Amino acid sequence: ASPWAEAFAVKNGVFQAVGGDAEARSAAGESAEVVDLDGAFVMPGIVDMHAHPFTGVDLGTGSVNLTRPGDLDAVLDDLRTYAAAHPERDVILGGNWLVGGALDANDSPDKALLDAVVPDRPVFLLSQSGHSAWVNSAALELAGIDADFADTGAYIFDRYPGTQEPSGTVRESGMVLIMNQLHYLAPGDFKDLFAKEIQRYSKHGVTAIQPAEGYPSAYRGAALLESEGRLDVRLFPAGDWLTSQLRVLDDEQTAAFVDDWESYQTEQIRPHYVKIFADGAADSHTLLMKEPYADDPDNVGAMYLPFEEYRTAILDLFSRGITVHVHAMGDGTIAELAAIFEEAERTYPDSPALLHLGHAVSFDPVEIERLAALEHVTVNFSPMLAVPHPQLDLFLKTPLGEERHQQIYPVRSTLASGLRVGFGSDFPSSLVPEPDQFWYLEGWVTRQLPGEPDRGTVNADEAITVEQAIRGFT
Repeated sequence: ASPWAEAFAVKNGVFQAVGGDAEARSAAGESAEVVDLDGAFVMPGIVDMHAHPFTGVDLGTGSVNLTRPGDLDAVLDDLRTYAAAHPERDVILGGNWLVGGALDANDSPDKALLDAVVPDRPVFLLSQSGHSAWVNSAALELAGIDADFADTGAYIFDRYPGTQEPSGTVRESGMVLIMNQLHYLAPGDFKDLFAKEIQRYSKHGVTAIQPAEGYPSAYRGAALLESEGRLDVRLFPAGDWLTSQLRVLDDEQTAAFVDDWESYQTEQIRPHYVKIFADGAADSHTLLMKEPYADDPDNVGAMYLPFEEYRTAILDLFSRGITVHVHAMGDGTIAELAAIFEEAERTYPDSPALLHLGHAVSFDPVEIERLAALEHVTVNFSPMLAVPHPQLDLFLKTPLGEERHQQIYPVRSTLASGLRVGFGSDFPSSLVPEPDQFWYLEGWVTRQLPGEPDRGTVNADEAITVEQAIRGFT
């Protein structure tokens, strides 16, 4: 009720008063310790509404952590060093190389470069976007991906020009075919690495994270860390669903895992979410758009699965009190989801779950108003995509075109509609080396690339105030 105040009083870890100086001193009593911040600013802990700390371990802290992700020679050097230091690893995972032409003009690096460094073990390096991976020949062979394997839907494999031979870049759902053959760390191995990964968040003031991902070994590893008193954030993780690109569980195991979410709940870990990918990314044309892509005029894209499959799944999950956290970036995708969300709320008005829209890059005003009329809908926006970063040109600007690019992320309008809005770093699928929410906060307020105002703005009419940004982050 008092988001901005002069002073507060705390006793035994509980706020007693928030308001003016006199009010706080009166509530605290004569014997209270007084801390005068001399005009400095204090704020609540940051809640990261959309991040990937588990991926940060499996494809970063606990594997090949690329030190200079935009430098091809440096990436190969990091891989070479890691492979030599870990001959016991039968699979090499890592990330996150930068999209935007840093390694390849078309964001399609060649498997031959990896083969020359690691020819005998599968290598899987995730891109910065999280929607593509660079793999070597051994990884493709392990998954049975060859020239006879046809692309279907969101299962996309880049090919050498003029042939059908996979060239080493795998996109969207194609990644899961390889990850199904690999493995994540066991809970005990995951635990200590996760402690290091979480420190990257907590040092920037993050006290709660909603991981937009989740699988059994990560949940168990985080719980082990909590049992040792070393988990210094709260986690609200979403279990990987059938569309998740990096899951290692098969379909039957995935369904059983989702059904068993309550067994993973602890004081600090509340996994009553499921992460669903309704679409992919603009550069791979795997978003459903209302109008064709600027660089492919005959194509409006498509959702990952048919509408009816999403409808059935979301209604079922929502009826059971399980929140659905849906990755949706295309305006056509969001329109389809709006219809499902409306039916879910109409059919199960007493469900305790949320209908959570993730990213919402192209968010049509029509759908903003439709969703604002619902009680259970929340939206998280990803700040790193809303600034004019040069590495986002291929990822967003080129496929959407200049006009639509200048309409992305209508945050101010969404807040004005009354929709509940939060912000998520999407780290490490982002363009900064740390999950520093203050960098993102600046981007929301200015719609400029922090530190580089000469690059212009992206949809500056939708910039928000510092007060609104802090509320969205806390």
